[in-house]
Amino acid sequence: MYSEKIMIQEAEKCSRCGVCAAVCPVFRELQKETYSSRGKTEIAKALVAGELPYSAYTEDLFSKCLLCLTCKGACPAGVDQGKLILGIRAELAKRRGLPLSKKIAFKYLLKNRSLFGKALKTFSYLQMFSPPRGNGQLRHLPFFLSAFGRGRLIPDISAKPLRKQVPEVNSPSRPANMRVGFFPGCFIDFVAPDIGRALIRVLNRQGVEVVFPKKQTCCGIPVFMSGDLENGLDLLKMNIEAFAPHKLDAVITACATCGTALKESYKVLVEEQNEEWKNRVQTFSGQVQDIAEFLSGKVKLPPTNKEPLPVTYHDPCHLNRGQGILTQPREILKNISGVTLVEMHDPQRCCGGGGSFSFYNYDLSQQISRSKIEDIEATKAKVVVTGCPGCMLQLEDQLGQKDSSVAVKHLIQLVDEAEG
Repeated sequence: MYSEKIMIQEAEKCSRCGVCAAVCPVFRELQKETYSSRGKTEIAKALVAGELPYSAYTEDLFSKCLLCLTCKGACPAGVDQGKLILGIRAELAKRRGLPLSKKIAFKYLLKNRSLFGKALKTFSYLQMFSPPRGNGQLRHLPFFLSAFGRGRLIPDISAKPLRKQVPEVNSPSRPANMRVGFFPGCFIDFVAPDIGRALIRVLNRQGVEVVFPKKQTCCGIPVFMSGDLENGLDLLKMNIEAFAPHKLDAVITACATCGTALKESYKVLVEEQNEEWKNRVQTFSGQVQDIAEFLSGKVKLPPTNKEPLPVTYHDPCHLNRGQGILTQPREILKNISGVTLVEMHDPQRCCGGGGSFSFYNYDLSQQISRSKIEDIEATKAKVVVTGCPGCMLQLEDQLGQKDSSVAVKHLIQLVDEAEG
């Protein structure tokens, strides 16, 4: 992904001031220099120089990064820690290989939506061994899946994925003024299709035609973030090809992580590809917009007689620091009649999810999330709103562990309910 020369140049920017360590969620909990951003920078430099081996120990160090971008935003020297983490992970995958489970998932399941759906359906049957908790939508992982976090609460897999619930072209009741593509990502497609349906309804009411290319697949971020660049690039090309036949004004996402992948990571993945692919990705990435970004300034909702609803908003790392989307979700919330936005103490603090990070480092993930959950509950809000399904999964789990009455909703769900 990044050459040794680029990684050394990035590492040498570091002045070792320690500002990154002060804001790193992992270092805050573990208090070990090697797990801080500064520590990883020094280790990355030593690995590239051949002074340290690519071992199980270094693999563990570089797996314990949320890629929350907090260090990058705080660094006065402008070190892009993400380049170092991803570059080292790619080298680790090349030299040490990936676990068999990841190899199978990345090479076969994520490239075949039908097969992926069947695998998830099998997983959903395993969920039946765990009784539902709270509102009945969350279950503990069975004991034989405890490698993914003993006692973790996860939502049921949807009986039918979004791709089987909606047509490829979803037209508004009046003549369309825009035509957009919709990239839902894996979670919305297979676990929470209600978010996708809400997005389509809201856009249709705005006079926007929504195209859902059925050949699209995973954005690839779990793949290339694990260091598997080859299969990550395959997924990128499958998605570009899926959207290519459709003339679109924009490509809309409702997942902060997917949006960052499509907007930013894809450009990195094709750096060593030919000019055709570089140009295609540049054009595609330029069309991608988060739903909050797209709707900001367009949502004008009439007054309502509904009971006032106090809500708080959690900024997903990949939406705020990854895409610079901070004010737009708040503007939308303030335009929803009856909704009162109560800001938490630190809305931009990472929730500890980090995609697959929370599955492989569940105890650490829980420790990191503790302050976020305390912040949410201190607002006395009835709903915590966010723009990332991965954050929703983490917040539902951690709030559910405390039997909290605070509901977790995607921004587009709240807009849809207000319009309905």
